[in-house]
Amino acid sequence: MDVLEQKPPSRIIAVMKCRACGLEDTCRMFGAREMLFGWRHPADYTECAHCGSLQIRRIPENLGDYYPPDYYSLQLPPLRSKKASWPRQIWARWLLSSLFAGGIVRWQRRKYPFFNWCRLAGIELDSKILDLGCGSGGLLRRMQRYGFSDLTGIDPYTPFEVNERGFQIRRAELADAGGGYDLMMLHHVLEHLPDPRRALEDARDRLGPRGKLLVRIPVSGSESCKIYGEHWFNLDPPRHLLVPSRNGMIALAERSGLRVVHTEFDGIETGFLMSELYRRDVPYTGRPADDPEKVRLFSQRAEAANARGEGDQGVFLLEKA
Repeated sequence: MDVLEQKPPSRIIAVMKCRACGLEDTCRMFGAREMLFGWRHPADYTECAHCGSLQIRRIPENLGDYYPPDYYSLQLPPLRSKKASWPRQIWARWLLSSLFAGGIVRWQRRKYPFFNWCRLAGIELDSKILDLGCGSGGLLRRMQRYGFSDLTGIDPYTPFEVNERGFQIRRAELADAGGGYDLMMLHHVLEHLPDPRRALEDARDRLGPRGKLLVRIPVSGSESCKIYGEHWFNLDPPRHLLVPSRNGMIALAERSGLRVVHTEFDGIETGFLMSELYRRDVPYTGRPADDPEKVRLFSQRAEAANARGEGDQGVFLLEKA
């Protein structure tokens, strides 16, 4: 497959402070465009000279306009409540506790990765779990169907509110989330926040004594980031305000009174497929039908990058320092 490496044009700008590592220095700047909806609005990004994290130079005053009702995480219909069957609960307990990684277990954990996240965090079915930025709550519903019984999701933009025994979806901010959580999850949320350090500190203060914080986030310095530069799909201007490198995420956690206890990568073929289209000026909303052969090849490439630690999406498990 002929993929040419393209790096963003560089020029030196004034001193900027990195939102990840906290250091100030001159840094490289490059231009990128909004391509998810095909609006092509320009945005400038900088690359930290110390940790390699990427951040938007100026946060748009109208940032909320870039999250219309058809934004992908808000348009999915809510799944209905469904009580977990006993066989599912028994199987879920096995997946959470077993170190066995045979074929069917690997397949199940790949299909429902929350089992692996919860196993790493020492979570049980009755643990207190919060999903921050839950959208319509689809992930929590899937967890509920396997017997997780204390689930809360908060999202200031969620189109649905739910109040059931052991399951809540609330239109709220983190400050309204209460505390004492055994696991808090931020799935592709932190990169959207103007003050990621404050968000991690607030999350830390709401963890229980042995609570863990799971952060899934795009990672700069990854293979597809290096190849596609300003056309990289997971840069997502201007919604992604900070895309940390692996070292940047570690530094951000430390500055927030947390430490990273586990890291893995879960990039998928979309990072390559859409970056190829963005480079050809094709937006996400105007994408053609996927070529099965390209999907297969890029899926293999994404898995290989994940195994090398160069995937473009990271999974970071944190605990109080």
